[in-house]
Amino acid sequence: MYLQYLADPSQLIDPNSVRKLEGDVEKAKDPVEKLKAIAALERASASDGSAYEEAFIRDARAWAENESIPPGAFLTMGVPEAVLAKAGFDNGRRRGRGARKAGATRTGRAKSTSTQVIQGWMLSSQETFTLADVQRNAGGSPATIKKAIDELTDNGQIANLGPVSHHTGRGRAPYHYRLNT
Repeated sequence: MYLQYLADPSQLIDPNSVRKLEGDVEKAKDPVEKLKAIAALERASASDGSAYEEAFIRDARAWAENESIPPGAFLTMGVPEAVLAKAGFDNGRRRGRGARKAGATRTGRAKSTSTQVIQGWMLSSQETFTLADVQRNAGGSPATIKKAIDELTDNGQIANLGPVSHHTGRGRAPYHYRLNT
């Protein structure tokens, strides 16, 4: 269910329950009952992924080992590396002192990736993405990623959607992009 949540959270919303709860809101005469009905409708209308993520963290590693599913397959499906780490996947990386970031060489530089590979990933993406998503999934240096995205936005294949509205981290919000259809 966590993979389904990552692909399309709206698929986990039960439309029959939402319709019933909408009816409960309309029927409620007492303000307190109406308030409770509205709260129930809001809970049913929004899919909170935390329960699905917790279940994934609890069960995914054992299931993946049983089914011979490598961690990279989960990354391809959009599971964040942090969630995989919480689930006990080490993705083949060393732990502790001397461990390197994914794609980094011993000199600390990013793995060499061509603009064509980066653009191929962006053009195959069905979801919105940030530059960090591109680097995590396709690799490449920030300069190469910027060159690749500039070419695709200039020719109209990719749309710049502006800053991510729900950004809460340090610094400026990253820009997000999507494929023009």
